[in-house]
Amino acid sequence: MKEIKQVEISHTGTVQEILEDIINVRIVSSASCVSCSAKGSCTASEMEEKIIEVQAPDNHNFSPGDMVHVILNQSAGLKAVLLGYIYPFLVMFFSLIITVAITGSQGIGGLVALLMLAPYYLLLLATRNRQKKNFGFRIKH
Repeated sequence: MKEIKQVEISHTGTVQEILEDIINVRIVSSASCVSCSAKGSCTASEMEEKIIEVQAPDNHNFSPGDMVHVILNQSAGLKAVLLGYIYPFLVMFFSLIITVAITGSQGIGGLVALLMLAPYYLLLLATRNRQKKNFGFRIKH
């Protein structure tokens, strides 16, 4: 039987600050064309700084300014895409179809579809502590 290897997503970053059991790491997310020699004349290149909160491991010896690797399992990234993009789309789509079928009005259907996102995102907000555990980043030197 073949063993399935779990793929990880890794970013290099700098420790910004350490708060009790949370380490804030600054990473620079960039498009793959940033390293291209034509990036000066190309508008497609994009760089963005992000601060990632990472649960500090037991007996950590990190200090502000340290270069570290922030790691997330790829499966967690796929779950995040589902929660952030696919499920909200499905909520809107089915709300629109059902509302238009019941009322016959596309305007009301569109409004209801947009309003259905509020309970969805409120549910995500209510379960954010559980979601943090599911999408926990790891850190290593």
